[in-house]
Amino acid sequence: MNKMQDNSASKQVKRIFMRPTDLLIVGLLLLVFLALYWWGRQQDDTAVKKAEIYCDNKLIAVIVLTEGEERTFNFPECPEVFFHLSERGTIAFRESSCPDKVCIKSGELSRVNDWAACLPNRVLLKIVASADDADPDQLDLIG
Repeated sequence: MNKMQDNSASKQVKRIFMRPTDLLIVGLLLLVFLALYWWGRQQDDTAVKKAEIYCDNKLIAVIVLTEGEERTFNFPECPEVFFHLSERGTIAFRESSCPDKVCIKSGELSRVNDWAACLPNRVLLKIVASADDADPDQLDLIG
C-alpha cells in the first residue's frame, strides 16, 4: 500500500501560479487598456470645452474655456459664489459663503466630465464638450 501512495503522490503535478501564456494574455490586456486610456485622454485634450453653471437646477451660464483669458465673476442668481476663469483655460470656485469650502478645495476644472458642486448654495459647475464636437448618437442622461 505504501508503494501505491508513493505513486499517487508522484503523479500530482505542482501547480504553477501563472504560466507564460497567462502572463502574455495579461500583458496584452494591460497594453490594450493603456492604449485606450491614452487615446481617450488625447481626444479630451483636443475637444473644445465649455463650463456649464447651474443654480437651483437651472442652467444660468455657459462659458467657453479658452486659454489667454483670466477673470473672476459671479451671477445674480447666486451672488454669494464667485468663479475664477484662468488663462490656462480652467475654471474654479473662487469664493463661497458655504461653511466647509469643499467647492473651493475641488480646485481647477479643465477636463470634460469634471465637476464640482457647492451644495449649501445649490450651485453645480461641470465641464462638457462643445455641442459642435458632441457625438449626436451619444445618449445624454442629464438633458
